[in-house]
Amino acid sequence: MPGELRGYRQFELRADGLYPLVYSGSGPWESRFQQARCAAEADHSPPGIDCGCGLYGWYLPGGSAMVLLGPASAVIAARGRCVLGDRGFRAAQARIEAVTLPAGVRWNPRAASRARRMLAQRYPRTRVYRSVREMVRDHPPHEARALGIDPPRDRTRAYWAAAAVTYVIGMVLMLVLAALPLVAHGSGSWWLLFLFSFVLGWQATLVWLFARLVTQQTPDPGGGGGHRPAPR
Repeated sequence: MPGELRGYRQFELRADGLYPLVYSGSGPWESRFQQARCAAEADHSPPGIDCGCGLYGWYLPGGSAMVLLGPASAVIAARGRCVLGDRGFRAAQARIEAVTLPAGVRWNPRAASRARRMLAQRYPRTRVYRSVREMVRDHPPHEARALGIDPPRDRTRAYWAAAAVTYVIGMVLMLVLAALPLVAHGSGSWWLLFLFSFVLGWQATLVWLFARLVTQQTPDPGGGGGHRPAPR
């Protein structure tokens, strides 16, 4: 396809640049275009079809592509040879189009100021945002269906919302149920059994929701396949 393919991924924000989460020893990404290199030093130009090399990106934000805490979420623009997967791609070249400061940096004014100065000097063409929502609004995903790809829907936000609602409602109901015997002046052992069953079901629901969240996280935007790890 002509032009560039937009993708989403994470970086580790350091004092001297944005480092890939995997193979960070290769150094920070370049300010203009980062060139992919094969970690296996195979005799091919990355990304290779039968190798895992290339610069990784996800078609859609959310899930493994972006996080609320820890690494910096970013938007990249890929060009050159690309190997397409069901969730994302591996590219020969890419540039960092936009980046969101991690929450831990945003909450520290001095750290945020230092990070912005560094990013402005090293990545002058990269826009810096305070929130992922604003960044995605200004840099929406490309239509992957035009490439013959139908990425699976990301349900991360829905699972987080369901977990938060389940936790709040469960806490309120547990306090109410625990206080009812006091208001009713006495209770039997059946009431303790009922309360225990409620708490057990409530915790089981939370565990199931967090387990579903974990299944949404994948280190491979191609959807698996057992490829060798590559610089990201």
